[in-house]
This record gives sequence, C-alpha cells and structure tokens, in this order.
Amino acid sequence: MLRLYKARQAENGLTIGISYQKVFPNSFDEYKKTNRLQYRLKEHLKKADCPILGFHAFRHTHASILLNAGLGYKDIQTRLGHSKISMTMDIYSHLSETNQKKTAAVFEMALEKLKSS
Repeated sequence: MLRLYKARQAENGLTIGISYQKVFPNSFDEYKKTNRLQYRLKEHLKKADCPILGFHAFRHTHASILLNAGLGYKDIQTRLGHSKISMTMDIYSHLSETNQKKTAAVFEMALEKLKSS
C-alpha cells in the first residue's frame, strides 16, 4: 500500500514540480499539522467501526504482531529504535491470548518432565 502511495505521490509531484521526500507531506513537502492527521485518522476509524486510537497505538500493534509472529525481542527493539530492550519488552509488546496459552502449556509440559525424572 505504501509503495502504491509513494508511486502516486511521485507522479503527482512531477505534475507540480516537487520531488517529495516525506512519506505523508502536505502539497509543499512540509509536515502536515498533527491535529489534521489525527482528525482524519479518527474519521477513518469511525467509518470502519474501530476503536478511536492515536497514531502511537500503531507502534504497539506493530511490536505485538512481530512478537506474536515469533520474532525475538532484540529484533523488535532494533526495528522500533529503542535504546533499551526493557522499553520494548515492558511497554510495547503484548502477547496474544493464543501465545499466552501456548506459554502456559510449555511450562506445564516442562513441569511434567521434571516430575517424571
């Protein structure tokens, strides 16, 4: 989706003589006002019948999707640009219910092995 957006942005830029450097700039390749972006996000979320969240929630979602897909904390820390892994582990990554159950099952199996040895 971002590639399509950037291609369309480059095409529009050629038309008006601007080489866009930012991902979501205004017409003059300047950063958009955050209140306008927040308003547009809120409108899209309402239309999609989704909870109203801010842009920062996407960082949490990104980290959680990567964690639940099996990536390690160090990889996620690097991707998010955190200087301390504790930030990634404590604040940004959330285990899905499925992975919480999987973790509990692995622990139970380990206990059973200890009992039988």
